[in-house]
Amino acid sequence: MGEIQSVCYTKEVIEFVAVAKEFCDFVESTRQMEKKDYMQRLQKFLSLTYLKGSLLPSIEIQEGGMLEDFVSEDLYASLYKDISTLLAEDDDFLEIYDFEMNYTSEPVGTTISEKVCDIYQNLKNFIESYKYGLTEIMEEALWVLDNNFENYWGKACVDCLPALHYALYRVHE
Repeated sequence: MGEIQSVCYTKEVIEFVAVAKEFCDFVESTRQMEKKDYMQRLQKFLSLTYLKGSLLPSIEIQEGGMLEDFVSEDLYASLYKDISTLLAEDDDFLEIYDFEMNYTSEPVGTTISEKVCDIYQNLKNFIESYKYGLTEIMEEALWVLDNNFENYWGKACVDCLPALHYALYRVHE
């Protein structure tokens, strides 16, 4: 009876699980895509993923440590290579706002491929943990996901959007 009342079964969480699964499937299919189509779909996925992530309910957990990492270094490196190869010259961009910029006048460079792989890693670990169907694991996975949204992957979603917009529409000031 307690499992049905868990925050893990709310509409917002169930919708996020669906979006996260679609995002991960999309990233895993990078090799089969054309560059422009990939960038257009990525632009939409990042926007939707950010929106759904911002709607996730907060959760407090009693204890943690039950989660495992499902994204290996080899998988991460392979996806990174696929994305960076596909995006080529459109992969690199300067962060619009990075906390470190408060302490230096140098812009911070990064890549869409790195940000996408970091987002993927968070979402894939979440959905794989969620598949266990055990409330305690699902709640911990949701707690980790929500904290990482606030501290990293939410920002990574929005950081990529200006670079994608520029690449897609060739905006020139």
